[in-house]
Amino acid sequence: MPVKSEKKYAIVDQADNCGLIKQIVSILEDDYIMKKVSPKEADYVFHFIKGTKILKTNGIRIFITGENVSPDFNISDYALGFDYIDYLDRYVRIPLYYFYDDAYKSLLKPRQNPDQIFAKKKEFCSYVMSNIKNSAPERETIYNHISSYKKINNGGRWNNNVGGPVINKIHFQKKHKFALAIENSSSKGYCTEKFAEVAQSNCVPIYWGDPTIASQFNPKSFINAHDFSSMSELKEAVIEVDQNDEKYLSMLNEPWMINNHEASISLHDKLYSFLRNIFDQPIETAYRRNRSRWGKKYIKRRIKKWSI
Repeated sequence: MPVKSEKKYAIVDQADNCGLIKQIVSILEDDYIMKKVSPKEADYVFHFIKGTKILKTNGIRIFITGENVSPDFNISDYALGFDYIDYLDRYVRIPLYYFYDDAYKSLLKPRQNPDQIFAKKKEFCSYVMSNIKNSAPERETIYNHISSYKKINNGGRWNNNVGGPVINKIHFQKKHKFALAIENSSSKGYCTEKFAEVAQSNCVPIYWGDPTIASQFNPKSFINAHDFSSMSELKEAVIEVDQNDEKYLSMLNEPWMINNHEASISLHDKLYSFLRNIFDQPIETAYRRNRSRWGKKYIKRRIKKWSI
């Protein structure tokens, strides 16, 4: 059995992504001895959006985000994100739902006994949302239009009408026929855990956010707000499915993924190959950002801007 090599790493600017980065580190621990050190000592530095700490590190910088933020390759050597970018070996697109293990696995499994699932649906629609500040107005607009037809049970902190925030989101959603899966912003590729968690609950998602969602998931399995020219049309589509048991059951019979096997193999292999490429190289050949005169000038400008 080959001896594992030691890799010194650090995490900076990780406020919203510490858990995500820890999952990445756990993947690497299968092949390397991952030793967490201070940012100044680290050969590899995981980081998030902005902050002067990352600009003062010398290690290989790996950007990871769970938010709708694009990487800056003048700062980062490598990046994982949502954008559809083809940039040599420096970037890999891994949707956030991949890191929600149970929810992701539910996307790959065929749904069993749709009739039994349907029989347990005692409520119309659920919504679990807590922070509407600085979010897209569609979050509230879609909710208002659909709730004008029937009451939506709100299990989050926002507009809660079920006696307080729910403890178990999946358990709460399961008793509903539909669940709102609405991102906090809309951008091509930006698809978080929201769709996958509705799938895990065996509801029909009413989705808004990533306009390319139908290229990732089977469009026959959910109601895509991006398919309609108005909120009124979206509402009518929901009403039609709600009032037609045969149509609802047909959606429960549909697989989530267009091709389950390819989707599963693709994401796993892409991430694993991407990480191995970074960590198997000698340190000096693994750098990708511009560390010469112009690269240093760019960093100085960023430090000045972010310090304001």
